[in-house]
Amino acid sequence: MVTLLDVAASAGVSRSTVSLVINKSPLVKDETRQRVERAIQELGYVPNPNARGLVKKENKSLGVIIAIEDQPYNTYEFNYETGLYSYNITNGIPVGLANTDYGLLTERFCVSIQGKELPALVKNNRVDGIFLVGGLFTPELIERLKEKKIPIIAIGRYYDQIDSVSTDVTQGVYLGVRYLLDQGYRKICYINCPQIYRSNAERVAGVQKAMREFHLEMKPDWLVYCKHNTGEGGYEAIKRLWQSGARPQAIAAANEPIALGIMRFLYEQDIRIPEDIAIVSYEDSVLGGYAVPALTSVNIQKEYMGELAARIMLKRIRKGQEGELEHIIVEPNLVVRSSVGKC
Repeated sequence: MVTLLDVAASAGVSRSTVSLVINKSPLVKDETRQRVERAIQELGYVPNPNARGLVKKENKSLGVIIAIEDQPYNTYEFNYETGLYSYNITNGIPVGLANTDYGLLTERFCVSIQGKELPALVKNNRVDGIFLVGGLFTPELIERLKEKKIPIIAIGRYYDQIDSVSTDVTQGVYLGVRYLLDQGYRKICYINCPQIYRSNAERVAGVQKAMREFHLEMKPDWLVYCKHNTGEGGYEAIKRLWQSGARPQAIAAANEPIALGIMRFLYEQDIRIPEDIAIVSYEDSVLGGYAVPALTSVNIQKEYMGELAARIMLKRIRKGQEGELEHIIVEPNLVVRSSVGKC
């Protein structure tokens, strides 16, 4: 196997000079650089990324920390979180890391231990930077993570302490509810995410914005919060509303798992979608196309958010932690399918 010393001997330079050339240092003269690069090519030398990482104290790994609720799962029933939100975002990150040596490590981090523990990937110094996915991270935890002096990018939520790539939640919910109103629906209820999620207030603002444009107000008891971001959460939420005697013409749901739970309840009541009631969802995923009928949903471009976050990460690693924070907002768009008709 060709070593760094072999290249140095062939080029007539020191081992450290070869290292400088490999790491693209501007300190090496052009003539010397060309001689070293010629020796590398002739000998077929391939740098060892692990060895370089040890010298530069790099892992060449980035961590994806996914915040999850404190809910145990014993079955694959509809009380299980699908994980599609984080999965879709994570699928976009490698696109932004293309043509680099960086790989990804993933950790699911329970919110209940935020005050006691750091994510294992960070605590054990296994990554050169971290992506925070989800809206359950506390400002206190972020400050503790910043003490590690590695780049941190939040995806899907805005945090003023770190770089972030997020979507306009209020505008996204507005698009969905406004579409219902444009189709003639007036009696609309909103099934919101659990109140532990910071986005719940932004979602309500989106509903109210759309309703105000039609000089309408949602009945206070037609805004219902789920206990969990699952199908069961949506099922139980609409069940409570239905048992109160409410009969909306249309339902807007905080995400697709919740929407599918709502659809299951309506199916059990022999209520047809969209003939008897319309449904619009938020976030969009493969579930929207698989549902029967297919779900009209607001697409928040999750994969693209992951890609943009990866690009910011590479910039931070290359240039260091200096410079102003970046906060990118990705605009949502409405995907019209079959779950909404004309009222």
